[in-house]
Amino acid sequence: MSIDKELREELRQAADSMHCPPDLYGRVRQNYQHYMNEKRGRSPMKKRMLAGIVAVAILIPTSVFAASYLADDIFGSFATIEQHDGTQEDYQEIEGMLQAAKGKLTEDEFKEYTKLTKQLVQLKLKITDENGVVHEEKLTKEEQQQFEQLASRLAPYFKKINGTPKP
Repeated sequence: MSIDKELREELRQAADSMHCPPDLYGRVRQNYQHYMNEKRGRSPMKKRMLAGIVAVAILIPTSVFAASYLADDIFGSFATIEQHDGTQEDYQEIEGMLQAAKGKLTEDEFKEYTKLTKQLVQLKLKITDENGVVHEEKLTKEEQQQFEQLASRLAPYFKKINGTPKP
């Protein structure tokens, strides 16, 4: 037999020959039950709390970065607004307007609204310089006519969204 087995056997025989007082068994059992009750009561709560914190720490940043902006569909990106002296607040305001439109218009109306808005924005970007100043004289007669047509076609949508007919 190996030394480990011999030592284990000797310790077991010594433990079997020992006699403990009966009240010691009761105290050990009581302490063990008390320990288990405490462990049961706090551990799942800590695990849930930790899981909740981890979920929040992961989900919030990913949802912020993963969310696509409706304004990106129209402008391409914030950089386009920035080139024309726009700010992040302007971009967020446009995004808010588009979110409101999405909530108040039907799906088909919203598709038509975004298509027309994209065309109107392209014309507006064409006549806006780097400082954000609008130069309407840059438009040709056809573009001015197209601009007016787009504004008149968008008026019912703006009326439905805001209650005002102006784009």
